[in-house]
Amino acid sequence: MESLNLTPAESLIIISPESSGNEMIRLTLMDLVLRRVLNIIIEEHESKFLKKHYNTAFIGEGDSFNIELKPHEEILTNLILEHYRLEMKKFAKIVHNEVNSAEYKNKCLRNTLVGKGYLKKQRKMLLSLMPYTSYILTDKGIKARDKIVELIDEAKYLHKWVKEDLGRAKAYLSVIGTHILLSNVYDLEDIKKFNKMLSQIEPESKVSDYYSYYLYAVPLGYLDEFGDLNSFDFLDMSVLDNFDSFDDFYSDFDAGAGDMGYEGKRRSE
Repeated sequence: MESLNLTPAESLIIISPESSGNEMIRLTLMDLVLRRVLNIIIEEHESKFLKKHYNTAFIGEGDSFNIELKPHEEILTNLILEHYRLEMKKFAKIVHNEVNSAEYKNKCLRNTLVGKGYLKKQRKMLLSLMPYTSYILTDKGIKARDKIVELIDEAKYLHKWVKEDLGRAKAYLSVIGTHILLSNVYDLEDIKKFNKMLSQIEPESKVSDYYSYYLYAVPLGYLDEFGDLNSFDFLDMSVLDNFDSFDDFYSDFDAGAGDMGYEGKRRSE
C-alpha cells in the first residue's frame, strides 16, 4: 500500500489552499492529541466560596511525545517541552503570541510541501506593481488532492458500511486516520460511536482488500510483512471525551488571550 505521508494540516493546504493558518494550527493540535503525542488531562476542582465543582483542562506530553515529527508539529510541541504541563488557557496565549499564523502556513507547511514536490512556487505581480509568491499544485499535488478528496468524500458512506459491511467500515477508518477531522459529515460523538463499535470486531477482510493507499505515516508495527496497513483503532475513546476542552482553546486563541495565569511545573523544578 502507498502512503502519501501527509498530516491533516498538509492535506488541508492541498485541498483548500485558502484555509487560514489558524485553522491549520488547530488541526495540527487535534491531530497530535489523537495520535497521543500530546495529552489532555481534565482536573476537577471545588470552589470554597461558591461551593461548586469546576473542571480545568491541561495539555502536556503524551505517550508518543518523542516520536519523529514534522517542522509544523515540532513548533507546537516545543512550546510544551519545558513544562510538565500547561493549563489550556495559558497554552492558547503562548501559541497566539509565539506562532505567527501566516508564517506557520507558508514557511512550515507550504515550503515543506514544495520540498516534497506537491507544490511549486510561482512569482506573480499584483496590479503589475507588487510582486508576490503564489503556490500552485504540481502534477504530484493534483494526484494527491484527488486521492484526499475522494477518500474524505467517502465518509458519507461510513454509517451505511457500519450497518452492512463492518470490514469496509474499519478499513476506511484505518486508511483515513485522523484525516477524518477534515470531513464535515460527522461530529465527534458519531466518530466515537463508530470507533467503539468497530474496535470490538475483527473482520476477515484486510484493509488492502478495499484500499491501495492511506494518507498519513504510520509506525512500522502497523504494517504487515507485505507492507500493507493492518486495520487498527486510531482513536482513543478517553482522548475524544476530553476534546470539548478545545472549544475553550479556540475562543481564547482567537481572542488573542489576555493575561491568563496557569498551573504547571517547569521541568527544571
